[in-house]
Amino acid sequence: MTKTISSLAIILLIASITTNSICQTKQKSKTMETLTKKQSKEVVQDFFTAFGKGDFNGVVNSFHDSCTIIAVRDVSRTGGEIYGSYKGKDGVKTFLSNLGNAFDTKAFTVENVVGEGSVSFANGKFTHVIKSTGKSFSSDWALMCVIRDGKILEYHFYEDSQKFFEASK
Repeated sequence: MTKTISSLAIILLIASITTNSICQTKQKSKTMETLTKKQSKEVVQDFFTAFGKGDFNGVVNSFHDSCTIIAVRDVSRTGGEIYGSYKGKDGVKTFLSNLGNAFDTKAFTVENVVGEGSVSFANGKFTHVIKSTGKSFSSDWALMCVIRDGKILEYHFYEDSQKFFEASK
């Protein structure tokens, strides 16, 4: 009986040590993943850094291959319209091209970038001159991004579109 209890105690001790070792390995692995995986806030900050430097490739590479950009509203666009939806890396390039063709940016500030999990929000202010009319318009703006694989998967940008339409006349 004593031998059986001794053997059982040894088996339980080995099982306990093995379980603790596995749990510690999983915790270390999760900690390493957290440290090596870019946080959503960092991804958006890096996007704005590239944008501010005029780094076209850096901006494009901030986006996931399967990304969606929604500029003010989720609708199909025609021609060089700015507002609407853009899909994929080609959509990112079209979006950037449309912005460059439409606006001469005089000021663009990022006031806040916050992120939790895979979602990040940012806000700020801008002033653009509309190239076709020479009129300027200023607006507060807000951005919501969903991040996957360290890239922007969803990009939702909001501004005072009424001010844009007024300055476009």
